[in-house]
Amino acid sequence: MRSLGPYLLTLALLPAALAQRGYIGGGAGFGVAKGLTVTNPKGSATAGLKPGAALSGFAGHDLYNHLSGELRYTYRFGNLKLSSGGTEYTFDGLAHAVHYDLLVFAKGREAAVRPFAAVGGGVRFYRGTGKEHASQPLSSFAILTKTSQVEGLISAGGGIQVKVGRRVFLRVEFRDYVTPVPKQVITPVPGSKINCWLHDFTPMAGISFGF
Repeated sequence: MRSLGPYLLTLALLPAALAQRGYIGGGAGFGVAKGLTVTNPKGSATAGLKPGAALSGFAGHDLYNHLSGELRYTYRFGNLKLSSGGTEYTFDGLAHAVHYDLLVFAKGREAAVRPFAAVGGGVRFYRGTGKEHASQPLSSFAILTKTSQVEGLISAGGGIQVKVGRRVFLRVEFRDYVTPVPKQVITPVPGSKINCWLHDFTPMAGISFGF
């Protein structure tokens, strides 16, 4: 006979889960990624994502008076780029992020204005969608490819949530999406070295509805 422990634990936690208040929402923003330095004996180049719009949807619940848990999806428009010495090459691309964050609020849930810090983790899916050519500018440093790659994601930031209705909230926030460099999408050629981490700084504004 299977142990009844997991089922009894679920029943014990059910009243607390039902008492938690949930919310859903969405927002938009603009991502600006920190450039990645590619170096080799011939010199250096800068690679990464071009600035682009970001669209986000999220659902969460209040765990405690000052703590919430939130599942978020963010779609990032952002072509790939490679530049050096006044030459820039771009390649169509985009990124999807799915992550779970903990939001720590400075004030309780009944406050009208609630500053918060956020930290969490998940995955980010990078995809190059452009048309590949036999030769690319700056190919002595790296190649931008029509492929895809999933990397682990760290999400960190904070913001302010403002109550504007009984169950309506406006939010302004900032996130730093940090992943290892997707080297299958931005591929350094043999002899080249590239930064280990990609930072994508993304301010956003949104609205959420409680239930």
